[in-house]
Amino acid sequence: MDQPGITCISRRSFIAGSALAFASLGFGLYGCAEPADNGAAHVNRGKAAKRADQYFENGTIATVNDQDDIVEALAVKDGRIVFAGSAADGQAYKDVAGSVVDLQGSFVLPGLIEGHIHSGSPDFFDFSLVGLSTAEEELAAIKEYVDAHPEKDTYLGYGYMASLYPGEELEKGPKKERLDQISPDKPLLVYSFDGHGAWLNSKAFAYLGITPDTPSTPGGAIYKDADGGLWGTLADSAMSLTSKYPVNQENVADGLAAFLQGLNALGYTSLFTPPGNGFFPVPYEGYQALADRDELTMRVRGAGIVTSWQTDEDLAKLEELKKKYDGDALKVIAGKIFVDGVMDNESALLSEPYTDDPSSYGETGWEQDALNQAVAAINRTGMLAHIHAIGDEAVTMGLDAIEYAEQNVPDDDERNAITHLQLVKEGDVPRFAELEVTAVADPYWHFKEPQYWESKESPALGERAEKMYPMKSFADAGATLVSASDFPVTSNPNPFYAMQFGVTRNLVDGEPYGVPNITDMDDPAYLLWPEERVDIKRMIRSFTADAAWALGLEGETGTLEPGKSADFIVVDQNVLDADPLAIKDTKVLATYLRGEKIFDAAQATDPKE
Repeated sequence: MDQPGITCISRRSFIAGSALAFASLGFGLYGCAEPADNGAAHVNRGKAAKRADQYFENGTIATVNDQDDIVEALAVKDGRIVFAGSAADGQAYKDVAGSVVDLQGSFVLPGLIEGHIHSGSPDFFDFSLVGLSTAEEELAAIKEYVDAHPEKDTYLGYGYMASLYPGEELEKGPKKERLDQISPDKPLLVYSFDGHGAWLNSKAFAYLGITPDTPSTPGGAIYKDADGGLWGTLADSAMSLTSKYPVNQENVADGLAAFLQGLNALGYTSLFTPPGNGFFPVPYEGYQALADRDELTMRVRGAGIVTSWQTDEDLAKLEELKKKYDGDALKVIAGKIFVDGVMDNESALLSEPYTDDPSSYGETGWEQDALNQAVAAINRTGMLAHIHAIGDEAVTMGLDAIEYAEQNVPDDDERNAITHLQLVKEGDVPRFAELEVTAVADPYWHFKEPQYWESKESPALGERAEKMYPMKSFADAGATLVSASDFPVTSNPNPFYAMQFGVTRNLVDGEPYGVPNITDMDDPAYLLWPEERVDIKRMIRSFTADAAWALGLEGETGTLEPGKSADFIVVDQNVLDADPLAIKDTKVLATYLRGEKIFDAAQATDPKE
């Protein structure tokens, strides 16, 4: 069945000719017509005060303003909204518009904002293991690439999952000997899917100068075997030891352009991108090159990293980044801090010990006072602190540090954030609102993931695994709630998947796991803490108005109101009225940034073809 079309008149468009493989698109046919001659309107109708380059009508337009108004028409002048209201009230703008776009009943939302995504492109890696479901498939894919490219001096991949490997490898990650068998003579390094682990062969360890005697960085681990030899993996902050490993830097700008086009195809017009775990910085030079070429199809807000072992040096670098990248399209606004690790290797910092290892509470590389001073220092520069915290004790440390900064930095109005939030103490939830801390959630993870929840999270956390990832609690407490994918940890950052996860807290797509889709949102098999469901309006706000506020963009974007930038998307169904299990099926028909069409489904290429 064809998706609704759009009749468009006289436009200048940037067509996303390619999109990332994660963008699953529905393609409708748009008809175009020439505009009527409105010259008489300027002279004869006395409406010279009304000016519009574009007029969009016959749609259901969700403004996401404070009243959640739904309107019928938008008028745009010089890339900004000059009218949002009824068709009758908009007639004066239509009469003088240079082009009129018939939305043919489609649904319109503000341009979506990604609250935490790592800048990535397949061009940065030789191969990817994302989507493979067994250790045997991963090893076969690595071998296939290495065997096919004997001319390369080093090999670099992404996406292994420690949970696919047996025994002690489940905790420490796969052994180096597995890679030694594939590449005995050349360095081979593979980063984990969650960005918190690195798997190396013996030659890669030698290339980087890492030996059994190399000290780990605070909050990290260089795993050893029973004899004290290198196991094969680095965890968390120890991944910074791989920073000198060769990464493909050719055509970074072009790779980023394709990455952004994929996000435009999913409805994104703005994003926040922090660095990875100290090993893979944001490719700001590539973004700047796109901005200089007027090809940056996204508002980009970014961060630099601040570590516990070189805090002063990192803060100096952060200020340099802030000065260098301070434009409207590209701006560094934050310092990212890792308080703990992840649940996969049980380095997330907990207030109570791990169920499967009562001697362990997880890890942090920070003392509380040092963390307090780091957050305060970031805020003094006029930037916000963006804090990674998975475990509940890490969340408490982050909140305590932000509270210290609030009390000790004069005129501090920075919108600090804590992200991931897998476990949160009940008493800490209201502190987010009290301290104006943004809760950056990852709703893509808010269900009992097949082959992972039962094998990893439930054994590690026991009863706590039934009450992970609060969301409604934050909303009820009055906190600013923002959604994010943490791509490439989430391989498909489709925001409508996230909206469905937030509304249902249940399985969205069974195909990647080889399980049937659910037909009832209350199906208990994968349902996680249903009391934390939020409604679709709140999910939309978490990608629009609230996300804009969190990034200091509320005066520019996030809602469809006069004076704001004309950042909006046209989709094929009214998600406000959609069946909760059908929200994921929403298709983006067109994406506009500053009034310019940057994605058109009718003219895009299906990435699967």
